[in-house]
Amino acid sequence: MKIVHTYINNMYIDPNDESKMCFADKWGLVSLAKLGHDVTLICGGESKERNQYIWKGITVIELPKLWGINNTSRILKGFIRELKKIQADVFHSHHYSSLIPELTLIVGKKRKIPTFVTFHNTLVEGNFFAKTLGTLYLIGMQPFLPFYHKVLFISDYIKNKLPFKLLSKKKKQTIYNYIYVPKLKEISKKKNMILYVGRLTHQKGIDILFKSLSQIKKNNKNVKLFLMGTGTKKYVQHLQKLVESFNLKNHVIFLGKKSGDEKWHYYQQSTILIVPSRDEGFGNVVIEGMLAETPVIVSNKGSLPEASGGKGIVFNIHKPEDLAKKIMVLLNDQHLQGIFSENAKHYAEKFTKDTIGKELLQEYKHSLSTRN
Repeated sequence: MKIVHTYINNMYIDPNDESKMCFADKWGLVSLAKLGHDVTLICGGESKERNQYIWKGITVIELPKLWGINNTSRILKGFIRELKKIQADVFHSHHYSSLIPELTLIVGKKRKIPTFVTFHNTLVEGNFFAKTLGTLYLIGMQPFLPFYHKVLFISDYIKNKLPFKLLSKKKKQTIYNYIYVPKLKEISKKKNMILYVGRLTHQKGIDILFKSLSQIKKNNKNVKLFLMGTGTKKYVQHLQKLVESFNLKNHVIFLGKKSGDEKWHYYQQSTILIVPSRDEGFGNVVIEGMLAETPVIVSNKGSLPEASGGKGIVFNIHKPEDLAKKIMVLLNDQHLQGIFSENAKHYAEKFTKDTIGKELLQEYKHSLSTRN
């Protein structure tokens, strides 16, 4: 089967490194190629020239960024030409940029081939400006949604959001991301080590975690919170001021961005992983923490309860004292830590099985058998 995926950039593929994991792995493109199908990704590139190469069995066509208002408008002309040129069986777009999914749909309809779109987050995350743009985009996209053969989501939480309520159930399908985990070495847990992994933004609820930590340190002077991730200079400075105001200077360590073995070492060493987000489309870090046999505490917002699958602890995001209480219980009970670690690992392992390609293929084949 000839399958064409479209996206605003190259899904963070490194053409010179086939060991690197990126969205192309998580979103099923590599999985489909492994099953023997002809997979092409048409996307925007970073150079002024068209670039084509093979990566993990995928044909990647990076289009030049010419002058334009934004990244999308810079590749439109070449984008439509490439779509028309390839004799595909199925088109599959991804939602992050305006016009790319819509143009994919228009060309797909003209070619009379099934066209899919996947939503990977709620599109209303981030600051006020980003949320406003995301909301406007979802409103503007509504007339197009019924014309896709299937609208896919990475969580039931996104699938059930208000903008998608008008879509028939037959049009909607949840397909979870594939989560890669390397072969992990045995590493001992460190006592009183709390880990946060993710972007440093208001949406991620780090301030709530600080409030809880300020209560915990009264009874546990040895507790340490490690923040793994990056943010804007302004917001990082805001967090540093919060650290000072809560008198947490000896309890909070900013790690910056970590990757590869170093990232997983922190996962494995930690006593607890905390995901306190105010909203989350799914939360891959929840699964990664569980795979590292680390007990996970998540907020009751977004898809986090869904992601943890009942194998983590859920706290009320409006009550920092609830989070503090649950952290203290886990820190002080090694037997309970062991129970959550084992249950979490068994649950999370289902996300590491490379089934996303088979799930997508099933939808593609059904679309081809039922099209007019």
